Amino acid sequence: MKRFIVCVLVSALMAGCGGNKKAAKDVILTVNDPGESLFPVKDFFRIEKQLSVKADGEYFLSDINDAFFSDDFAFILDQRQAVSKVDLKTGEIVSQLRQIGRGPKDYMNAMNLTGDDDHLYLLDMSGKSVHVYDFDLNHIDKYNIDFIPTPSSFTRTKDGFMFLNSFDNDSIGMFVVTDSQCRKKATYLPKEVTPAEEDDDDFMFMSIFIGKYFLPDLQGKVVCHNPKTDDLYLYDGKSLAKRCQVKMGDDFIGKPGAYIRNIFSLNGNTLVNYMCDKGSCYAYFDQNFNLIAEGSGKNDPAFFPMSQVGDRLMTVVVSKDLLASEQAQIIIYRTK
Repeated sequence: MKRFIVCVLVSALMAGCGGNKKAAKDVILTVNDPGESLFPVKDFFRIEKQLSVKADGEYFLSDINDAFFSDDFAFILDQRQAVSKVDLKTGEIVSQLRQIGRGPKDYMNAMNLTGDDDHLYLLDMSGKSVHVYDFDLNHIDKYNIDFIPTPSSFTRTKDGFMFLNSFDNDSIGMFVVTDSQCRKKATYLPKEVTPAEEDDDDFMFMSIFIGKYFLPDLQGKVVCHNPKTDDLYLYDGKSLAKRCQVKMGDDFIGKPGAYIRNIFSLNGNTLVNYMCDKGSCYAYFDQNFNLIAEGSGKNDPAFFPMSQVGDRLMTVVVSKDLLASEQAQIIIYRTK
């Protein structure tokens, strides 16, 4: 059984990596089996806003895959591959896009959603393209990225985009930097990456659908998580450098299904969500890399799946009751 290693995202490292050789030294943290303890979500996070999406509306909302905030609206990519524009004052879905197909404005397999001050960008993995929309969900443009074998995650950078390639034996973990119109500028394949072994295929296939692997900051730097090696890298706009790593403790060795789901950066602290034989678990580290809380999240279903935008975490909890008056609950958290 492969021993999985995960990269830890810490805002303090992002702020201190420009030319600081000490900041480049690897920091290793260990996540242990949490036993039967529960992760105390309410001790560390407050609900900033909780909105109900009514079931009698024109549009349907399923579990969240990704999100982007702009002013008083949230744009949500859900598991049906629909993009919804949600009014964060009322909870109303004011418009929705779902255009699956092979036409010039269609997408085949929407993976991630991101944006900037003017546009939304949708990554189509199977179509190897990025679709551009305005904030009213009108289609503006389409960029081809057929030079990336399997584009499974992306983010907007200061000058363009950054992509991750997954599930391709010769280039798993490859990072590709492009300009603002998705023309290739640079490719990075970390030295630690080797061609995938056959028993890695299931893991890599699963990792494509787990979440995003980029977190940009306001200064144009991007933290990059490589799901093949589970190392963390920092892209400073000019080069890619390894920064940190967290590994699962001895309690996880030999246990099937032990892997990291998501990493969140919150006010310089780090939240790691991982799976083990007890289900979904959490480990929370302070800015000095001290473990301050960990436990199972299985009794708190509203806390996953999550999407991070800035210092906010968002989740959509869909009602399983067909007679319920509320179709879904949108919950936005901030750290206390």
